[in-house]
Amino acid sequence: MSRGERFARNVGWGLAGQGAVAAINLFIIPRLTRGFGVEAYGLYLLMQSAVGWAGALHFGAGQGLVRFAAQSQAEGKRGALDDTLRHGALLIIGGTALGAIVLWFAAPALVGRVFVVPAYYRAHGIWMIRAAAIGAVFSAVTAWAGAAFQGLQHFQWQSAATVLQGILIPFGVLSALVIGRGLGAAAAAFVAVHALVALFSLYGLSRARGEVPHHGGHVSFSAFGRYSIGFWPAGLAQLVSGQLDRAFVAGLRSMSEFTLYAVPASVLARVQTLPAMASTALVPVMGGLSKHEGPETSARLYLRASRTLMGLIAPAYALLFCLMPQFLSLWLGGSFGDTSVWPARLLVATQAIALFSFLPTSVAAGRKDGWWTSAAAWLQALVCLALWPWMIPRWGLLGAALGGLIAQSISTLVFVSFVHSRLLDLTWERFMRETMAPTAAGAAVLLAFAWPLRVHVTGWVSFFALCATAGALYTITFWRL
Repeated sequence: MSRGERFARNVGWGLAGQGAVAAINLFIIPRLTRGFGVEAYGLYLLMQSAVGWAGALHFGAGQGLVRFAAQSQAEGKRGALDDTLRHGALLIIGGTALGAIVLWFAAPALVGRVFVVPAYYRAHGIWMIRAAAIGAVFSAVTAWAGAAFQGLQHFQWQSAATVLQGILIPFGVLSALVIGRGLGAAAAAFVAVHALVALFSLYGLSRARGEVPHHGGHVSFSAFGRYSIGFWPAGLAQLVSGQLDRAFVAGLRSMSEFTLYAVPASVLARVQTLPAMASTALVPVMGGLSKHEGPETSARLYLRASRTLMGLIAPAYALLFCLMPQFLSLWLGGSFGDTSVWPARLLVATQAIALFSFLPTSVAAGRKDGWWTSAAAWLQALVCLALWPWMIPRWGLLGAALGGLIAQSISTLVFVSFVHSRLLDLTWERFMRETMAPTAAGAAVLLAFAWPLRVHVTGWVSFFALCATAGALYTITFWRL
C-alpha cells in the first residue's frame, strides 16, 4: 500500500467514527439542554471539561507511543513494542491518576469558589467533578490504547472506541434524564461508559499487539521520555487555549452563559475532526520517510495533503459562518440563536486559521521533535491568558471568542513560517499558489451565493437545500481550478 493510500485509509477510518458521533450528538444535545435546563446542563459540560484537566498529566507520551510503536511495527520487534506500551502506560495512565486524585480533593473548592455554581447545585457539582476524576482514569486507558493504535496504524480500533464513547455517553445521560434520575445518575452513566470503552480498547490493543512478529528489540525509558516530553508543553498549552476559555466564562460570568458558549464551541470542535485526523495520520507517514529523500519529498507530500484538506473543509467553515444564526436557532432554540451567534462565528474564524497549523504540526513531529510545536502552542496560550481576564468581564462570550481568535492568528503565523522555511524549504508564495487558489475561489463563489439567500432559511428543509446548492457551486469551482 502506498503512502497516499495509507494516509487516505487512516483519515477515512477517523472520519467514519467522528461522523457517527457528530450525528448522534446533533440529535441528542437539544434534548439534553431542554431536559436539564441551560444552568444544570452547564454542570454536565463542566464535568466533561474536568476529564481533560485531569488528563493533562500525560507528559506527551501519546506522541511517543505513536512514533515508537510505528517504528517497532516497521522493524518487526515485539519487545520494543512492549517496552513502548509500558512506558506510555506509566506516563499517560499514571499521570492521569495523579491528576484525578488532585481533582477529587479539589472538587469542593472548585464548585464553591472558582466557578459560579448556584448554591442549590453545589452538592451535585462536587459529585460531578469527582465523577470526572474517576472517568478520567478510564479515559486515559482509552487514550493510551488509541495512541498505540495510531502508531500500529490500526485506526479502525481507535475509530470504534471513539464511536462507542461518543454515542454511549450521550445516550446514557439521556436515559438518566428520561427515567427522572437527574444529574447524579447522568454522572454515574458517564463513568460507566468510560470504563466500558477502556475495556474494549484493551481488547483491541491485545489483538493489534499480536500481529507484531515475535522478535527482540528494546526501547529505553530515557529515549521514550526525551522524545515525548517535548510534546507535553504543547498539550498543556492546547488545554489552556482550547478549553480554559470555557472555564473563564464559568468563573467570570455565569453557568447559563457557560452553557450558551460551551455547547456551540463543543459542536464546532467536531468540524476539526478532518484536520485532526489528517494530522494524526500524517505523523507516521512523515516519520517513515527516509532521511535521504530530502525536504522536497516532504514538501510535495505536505502540499498534496494541504490542498486536499483545505479543499474539503473550506465549504463547511464558510457555510457555518454564513448560516450560524439559522443553524443555532433551528437546532438549539432562540436563546442560542440570539446570544451565541457572533461568538460562534468568531470560533469558526479561529478554526479556519488553525487549519493552517495542523499539518505543519505533523511535519514537525515526524521530521524533527515537539519543541517548536510546544513553543507555538504556549505563545497562543499566553496571549489567551493575557486577553481573557480583561475581555471576558467586559464583553462576555464575544470577548472569550475574540481573545482566542487573536491568539490563534499570532501563533499560527509564527509556527507555520518556521516549518515552511526550516523543515520543508517552502515559500509562502508556493504554498498559497498550490493549495489556496482553488479553495479561495470556491469559497468566494459559495459566500456570494449563500449570503443574500440566508434570510430565506425558515426550516431544516430550506437550510439543507441552501447548503447543498452552495456546496455544489463550490465543488464545481474548486474542481475546475
